[in-house]
Amino acid sequence: MSATERIIADARLQLLPSDANRYATIFGIVGLAGLGYTALGFFNEADKADALMSYLVAYVYGATILVGCMFFGTLQHLVGARWSTTLRRLAESVGAVTPLLAVLFLPLLWGMGTIWSWANGRPQPADVLAKVGYLNTQFFVIRAVIYLVVWAVIGTWFYRKSVEQDKTGDPLLTKSMRKASSVAVILFGFTISFAGFDWVMSLDPTWPSTMFGVYTFAGSMISSLSTIALAAHLLQRSGYLKGVITVENYHDLGKLMFGFIVFWAYIAYSQYMLIWYANIPEETAWYRTRWENGWSTPATALCILHFTVPFFAMLSRTAKRNALAMMSVAVLILVMHYVDLFWVIMPVRRPSFEVTVRDITALVGIAGLCLAGIFNRLGAAALIPVKDPYVHSSLEYDNG
Repeated sequence: MSATERIIADARLQLLPSDANRYATIFGIVGLAGLGYTALGFFNEADKADALMSYLVAYVYGATILVGCMFFGTLQHLVGARWSTTLRRLAESVGAVTPLLAVLFLPLLWGMGTIWSWANGRPQPADVLAKVGYLNTQFFVIRAVIYLVVWAVIGTWFYRKSVEQDKTGDPLLTKSMRKASSVAVILFGFTISFAGFDWVMSLDPTWPSTMFGVYTFAGSMISSLSTIALAAHLLQRSGYLKGVITVENYHDLGKLMFGFIVFWAYIAYSQYMLIWYANIPEETAWYRTRWENGWSTPATALCILHFTVPFFAMLSRTAKRNALAMMSVAVLILVMHYVDLFWVIMPVRRPSFEVTVRDITALVGIAGLCLAGIFNRLGAAALIPVKDPYVHSSLEYDNG
């Protein structure tokens, strides 16, 4: 038996079914309770709009993380990456929960006319009527169905093929997943961009930004990379994956996190700078709304805590190889990703900055149900693709 085979044999590579079921049940109950409280507002005319907006923020937060992890897994297949093989199953397990997004989208369909002003059936200004070919309820629903179906198919297909390889060891499955990934990453690029346009940017149908799709992608990637890093670390602290996910894997994951911290900031700044420079009223009004009446607080926090602090915290090689530094940044990024979405979405509904109980319960509800699904997937198969042709290369990987 080789050294790598001994590592695999000694590592705890499967969650105990009892543990997986227990955590899935706990998070499921907490999630249902959170959504239950949030849904009470849906049927109260005075609270309906605010409750639906809280739900939208939480939904987009969960969706961007799930599909970001799905993309990470498919991207590793596309480029034939070896360093990330032992991390890939964690991403695939999160991505396999994407079918849940279709169910969770139903309240947003039900409340369309309340959430998106262009869908309320009332007369619209001329600049919104000019976009009616795109911003109409029928086409909006069709696009949403396409996004959700594409994500569900990609997430479940790659997870199932990867798990199938655990049983058969068929190397042809690696080739088939690599071929399929070339289509999957293109579909992801289009769907995540247009979902950002449809679900978030169209909340203010008069505001144009060709960069908003890339902004959505950047937030999705940095939050999903942080999720993968945090999941790996927590599993190892619980006694799983001993010696299987190494400091070398974390180092490269840290490089990606650092790169997307910079990329998110670059896109955010570029979008702001171009609008500020052009000084066109219908464009600058969007930022003015998100700076006045207390909204400058989360805006400033994003500059400091979504970029400056993580940037310097992850700048050195030592930090990327330090578990405490990596996990601290991962948690911070996940918090600030929610703040980012809250700052982008909520000013449409709330003229001044405030956080309500329903904001928290909506987030707890979405996160709880997503975590329940993730633990269900993690408990159904090994935590790494044990018969992937590249698994030994990943175990022996060295940054040098």
